[in-house]
Amino acid sequence: MKKILLLFVSLVILAGTALAADSTPVLFDKERTVVVVQTTQEGYPVHYMQYRLGQPFRIPYWNRIDAAERLAPEEITAAALSQLAHDYKADLVVVPVVHTWVWQQSVNRFGWHDDYEIYTLCWYDLTVYAYNAQDGTLKSYSSKGSEKEQASILNDPNDVLSVAMDQIMEKLPYKRIPVEATKEAAP
Repeated sequence: MKKILLLFVSLVILAGTALAADSTPVLFDKERTVVVVQTTQEGYPVHYMQYRLGQPFRIPYWNRIDAAERLAPEEITAAALSQLAHDYKADLVVVPVVHTWVWQQSVNRFGWHDDYEIYTLCWYDLTVYAYNAQDGTLKSYSSKGSEKEQASILNDPNDVLSVAMDQIMEKLPYKRIPVEATKEAAP
């Protein structure tokens, strides 16, 4: 009995590894592929934007691919993103770009009594470029603004970045569950 059970378990493991080695990815019905492209920019705002862009694009409706290529902001054109969409067989290509990010803290002296206040100044201009391969359009979705507040209130860049990315994600027409999903399941 033990030998039969051992033989059965080994066959299940062998069949499982053979199926896992299959090179064709399993796609769900009407699943779309999105490619998230990194830019050559560095810094926390860019990494935060990429993190937030990855959140709505999840299985079973989206097959998210993080591209190996990195684009400079001036290289983002419809032709370049069309080529990436063709290379990855993607329905959508998104690229986060930080045009302006200034986070500055300064000490201001007020009055005659040595009253010092630390203030945080922040200016930002964030953009997400989205290329839709189905209709060949490149659109941009931006959030711009500035903040000035005491450092005790505005002391975390995430407070500004999360509001800005919420605004961008609201404008972005591609949601967690795509309405216009048209891709069929792989054979």
